[in-house]
Amino acid sequence: MVDAFRRGWPSVSSLLPKRIQEEAARFLTCGDVRFGFVEVACASCDDARLVAFSCKGRGWCPSCTTRRALDTGAHLESVLPRVAHRQWTLSLPMALRFHVVKRPALLKRLEVRLVRAVWRLQRATARRLGHEGTLTGGAVCFWQYFGSSLQLTPHLHLLVPEGLWRVDGAEVPLPPPSDADVTAVLHRVLRLARKDFADVDVPFPEDDFEGLQLRALQKPLPLALPHKATHRLATAHGFSLHADTAVHGNDRQGLERLCRYGARGPVAESRLRKLEDGRYEYSPKKGVAFTLTAEALVKRWTAARFPALKFLFFRGRARGPSTRSPPPGTARARTASPAPGTR
Repeated sequence: MVDAFRRGWPSVSSLLPKRIQEEAARFLTCGDVRFGFVEVACASCDDARLVAFSCKGRGWCPSCTTRRALDTGAHLESVLPRVAHRQWTLSLPMALRFHVVKRPALLKRLEVRLVRAVWRLQRATARRLGHEGTLTGGAVCFWQYFGSSLQLTPHLHLLVPEGLWRVDGAEVPLPPPSDADVTAVLHRVLRLARKDFADVDVPFPEDDFEGLQLRALQKPLPLALPHKATHRLATAHGFSLHADTAVHGNDRQGLERLCRYGARGPVAESRLRKLEDGRYEYSPKKGVAFTLTAEALVKRWTAARFPALKFLFFRGRARGPSTRSPPPGTARARTASPAPGTR
């Protein structure tokens, strides 16, 4: 991946803002001991090795984005309640995707509409089951701006526990939503969001970077795809709401995997392969592999964004993400600064 980035970056760098150029410069030094390292030694056998500094990028570095996804998944698994969790995924129509890229506040409004609609459904279900009083829910929302084919596709992943809580902390478990429930949630979101998009004009790219993002939107191909029956899936006016992915309350590993999926980065280096003619083949999780030049590949990467994580509300106080450290006394570390003028 670094080879493809070095080859395609010179022809793309002039189109990008300064913050993207700075992140690209850090990415090209990520994992290179010439730009600084930590020497880690075993306390028992004195065996040592060098660990290069990372760029800590939030864009397309596969190493740093994977580490951050692992840390986020481990942290959420440790703080989320031990109940079943369901993922609600809201996809936007093609006509609105560039709107929310230019104006993230529109995506924020959709997030609020979706969360409130799901909580409203949960409270109504609890009332039908005979539960009264004040009931509180929770959710974790991931904003993702990319798809598996490296296209710019803003959408929401909402992780919601299948339960509510009373004021005294007692849990109120809830049954899974039906197909009609998912359809009702989507229709309510669209009805409330209509006024949010009422004053939206036709978006135009204002600089080269926004033009690159506009071109990264993947247009639908005129193909007749086979229909696949799916439960808990609702579609309306180009919007799609899927709520058929869930994990049991005792499946903590499954919950951590689901959190890692929401927090993953846009690029999977294992899916990239260099061809003999110098081009690169990328194999998405679903669909057909496609071939790109180094320049086109870098344009796709730089148009993507790392997902944003938001705690909307949870019973109790959630700590900020933290990196797991080895037990005290198992290793000692010595740091080395970069060579003068290299950073």
